[in-house]
Amino acid sequence: MAVQGKESIIDPLCRSNLSKKGLCDYVINVATGCIHGCKFCYVTSTPTIRMREKVLRDRGVADPQMDWGQYLFVREGIPEILDQKLSRKRSWDETAAGKGVVLLCSTTDPYQNRQCAQVTREAVKVLLKYDKRVRILTRSPLWVNDLDILVHPNVTVGMSLPHLSDELSRQIEPGAPFPSDRLKALTRGQRAGCRLFIAMAPTPPMMESSDFNDHLEQLALLNPEIIFWEPINARGTNGKRMLAAGLEWAKSVMTQKSWASRFVEQWDMLEAAADATQLRDRLHIWPDPELKGYVEQSRFDYWWNRPTVETWPVLQKTA
Repeated sequence: MAVQGKESIIDPLCRSNLSKKGLCDYVINVATGCIHGCKFCYVTSTPTIRMREKVLRDRGVADPQMDWGQYLFVREGIPEILDQKLSRKRSWDETAAGKGVVLLCSTTDPYQNRQCAQVTREAVKVLLKYDKRVRILTRSPLWVNDLDILVHPNVTVGMSLPHLSDELSRQIEPGAPFPSDRLKALTRGQRAGCRLFIAMAPTPPMMESSDFNDHLEQLALLNPEIIFWEPINARGTNGKRMLAAGLEWAKSVMTQKSWASRFVEQWDMLEAAADATQLRDRLHIWPDPELKGYVEQSRFDYWWNRPTVETWPVLQKTA
């Protein structure tokens, strides 16, 4: 049975190093844990979970690493605290790649259930009140209920869509909505005039050229501003979770050499598919430092800390 509850937080707005991926300069995480239960999720290997394992165990989580997907603690007080912080904040960091953007979320899903969705909605309203740029990243279609505030020049909404198979989804992201439902949500958002992006990540290692072609043909219909990409990395606790779930194919990318080799192979497939669908200018690769030595240094450097092609309204200067 899932362990759920609430938790407090002193400062919900955190500086982020995800500018290296072109995502943001700040991040807000509306909860600890996630009920999607993606077997490949990297979050358990980050300090977000590793440094809080005792706290989580004390709250009833038997194994915070292996039980990912079985606990969720929502931070309901975020909107009020955020408003107070922004009312006093006199400076705002904006790197070339992060563009001063606030990401919701990096270690959980902002729309995974109605409780999180409500916190997210109110937090976005606060951010827009202070003229901040907002990036939403989710696997849940619940965001379409907030189109009244998300259709805004300072908001871009993205969905994680690493593949198009509903059958595969039940194996590797058992608690998440089907990819087909995500496509429907994106289509609805596009028709409403919402700015969109896609996180085509992480792609499973068995995807081949035809799969990338089919995928990008579907994405082209949505006219996303950007398509982020990286493959599955199964060399941490997530690899153990995948094997425990019977995903034997994870073994094919569990060594650094095999993972790096498949990374480069899929990278080439993706770029060829993007050329065929005229989406090459929308691609944004997320390279991994451990690729060094397996890919040309110039190819790696091109993407590291690279800004996206997205454009944003000019930020209001903080006094």
